[in-house]
Amino acid sequence: MNNKELVAYRTKLFRDAATFKKPDRIPHMSFFVTWKILGGGYTLNEGLRNYDIMTKVIREHQEKYNFDVIFELGVRNIVRLVDHLGGGTYIIRDDGIEYKDNALVELEELDEYTADPTKFIWEKGMCKKYPMWADGTITVADLQKCFDEQKAFLGYYKKIQKILKEEYGVASFNGQVVPCYPGVDFLFNSILGIKNLSLAMRRMPEKVDAAVKATNELFQVPGIAALKRTKGPNPKVCYDYDITLLVHTILNGKQFDRWLWPDLKDELDILNEKNLTTRLFMEGSSKPFWDHFADYKKGVITMHPEADDPFEMRKALPNCAILGGMPVELLGRGTPQECVERAKALVDGLGGLDGGLVLSQDKMGTFKTDADPENLKAVSEFIVNYRG
Repeated sequence: MNNKELVAYRTKLFRDAATFKKPDRIPHMSFFVTWKILGGGYTLNEGLRNYDIMTKVIREHQEKYNFDVIFELGVRNIVRLVDHLGGGTYIIRDDGIEYKDNALVELEELDEYTADPTKFIWEKGMCKKYPMWADGTITVADLQKCFDEQKAFLGYYKKIQKILKEEYGVASFNGQVVPCYPGVDFLFNSILGIKNLSLAMRRMPEKVDAAVKATNELFQVPGIAALKRTKGPNPKVCYDYDITLLVHTILNGKQFDRWLWPDLKDELDILNEKNLTTRLFMEGSSKPFWDHFADYKKGVITMHPEADDPFEMRKALPNCAILGGMPVELLGRGTPQECVERAKALVDGLGGLDGGLVLSQDKMGTFKTDADPENLKAVSEFIVNYRG
């Protein structure tokens, strides 16, 4: 088949798997991020700061392993843009990335932030995140460089999508335009940070209520409005929607029900009503909250377990498809035979040939040790040909 036909074929594989229809074969998704760069023989600074090198990285990744979808296209860490402001949340080393838990809002500033989140972010938050903003040395020329870098980044993203589709027949992961972003997750990731949010939930829960409500006006409210305007499933993409969550990793059951579930439920209820498919990736373990997802229509939610057993998840959530299942620890330290045996066990044990399974890695492939190229190649060749 030609590449246009291959895109349609691969897209249908995903949609069939997500909605529990019998796929022609098990679809395979790359969930590798910085491993692609390191595995290609480049340093992270080379790959993340040079779009020509990143294009080569993506090309080589697809040519070696022949994925149906590549989830991450070299756009997760837009470092060139924040370089002009003196750096951001991540410290990029040649062989790894360090994350700084940098709070933009201290607990004593929470009321001020809640009163006007946008004003606080621009007037105080930016000063805490970017040194040039804080010391007053930032100029209009610096901001223009940021705009130019954003344009360059968008140009790269459009180019690599076109290359994958037209030259390799790779399907598009999702068609989501305006994402929702639950307020408490944004507070966790970008505003209060891990430590301050944890303290605030225990010491001043009513203020967290107010902060979540105010933060929702930035992303969650317009995202929900856009989702409500969605007419129905989009057969041109693998998933209609995508949700990634991190804050639940510090929440107990009561905190989850109070601060995250109402907003997450709003999204899932609309998806359920409109028969839209979504991948739900909850970093760490989602097991304590599985009961919340048990009553949604079969085929709406595709769970992507990072730290949970996919076989246990299948028993607990028979209504949810599963994406993942291939441990990066095994890909990195096992043998080709062991990796193929794991892939076969997933397909057979989860009934994937009758629908409900997409093979992928359980975690974002980040470090060079997250996969041995020979192991990944063996799995890729197996899954394309396995029919039971």
